[in-house]
Amino acid sequence: MQKMTVRISGMLVLMLIVSVFSTLTATAATSTKRFDFKNGNYVTISNVVKAKKTEDVGYGDTTYVVQTPVTITFHGKLSDETQIAQWVDLEGLNLIEIKDNKAVLTETAEYGYGVFPVFQGEERGDNQPILLDVIKGSDSNSASNVKTVSAVPTDSKVLVNGKSVSFEAYQINNSNYFKLRDLAQAVNGTDKSFDVSWDAVNKAIALTSNKAYSSAGSDQASSGSQTNKKAKETTAKVMLNGKEVSVIAYEIDGSNYFKLRDVAEMMNIGVSWDSKSGTISIDTKKAYAK
Repeated sequence: MQKMTVRISGMLVLMLIVSVFSTLTATAATSTKRFDFKNGNYVTISNVVKAKKTEDVGYGDTTYVVQTPVTITFHGKLSDETQIAQWVDLEGLNLIEIKDNKAVLTETAEYGYGVFPVFQGEERGDNQPILLDVIKGSDSNSASNVKTVSAVPTDSKVLVNGKSVSFEAYQINNSNYFKLRDLAQAVNGTDKSFDVSWDAVNKAIALTSNKAYSSAGSDQASSGSQTNKKAKETTAKVMLNGKEVSVIAYEIDGSNYFKLRDVAEMMNIGVSWDSKSGTISIDTKKAYAK
């Protein structure tokens, strides 16, 4: 991590964003958060624990508590004006190196960090800064820090283009999660076909829209006796057509489960719910609607 120390005046105001959560433990539940800006540009930040309100000193009144290691990824062409500042004391800061649109924070900072995204065609100040309070995590996100939740088998009937299809699906946090490859197999051969693969270079689950699905051989192989399971939030990135997307996925018995509506939105597939019959309908001829 390359740093450049800069001396500036007026740093006293930054005392107002000092964290009151510095005693949070490394086992806090985390997630990846997406920050959207103009023209489709956005920033994703990993290991976000929570948001907290702070006094606005010109950078906004929200600070995000994050746990090391923190990956900051800029999605869009950056201007040279983009900066990530580590406020080390009342008079100086370090500028964190951004390489290939990414930076990783591994150190805490008494006065916090500021992410100042500036994309090409923009000027400094066009976008709201992102304030971070970094707390110490474990070494390399050990398994003990992976979030585990209860997964309850869904008893809903599922129709795909009007035909009943058997899925192993679960309810997690009141949302329906389906095995990713089962969904890909179910819509294969339609206008909304998509492929699923593993991107070893980026260590990511790769989704490609408008492409025939390449079966892994075990798709929609139902055990016939679903029971409650423990689901682990996956630590792998998710890429859609080569670009990282922010979704929460879970691993159950070695398979990746995605929220049905997340997949439907990414692939523009119509999804509806009939409360009277308890039926989930997936319609590839319709567009996704929230």
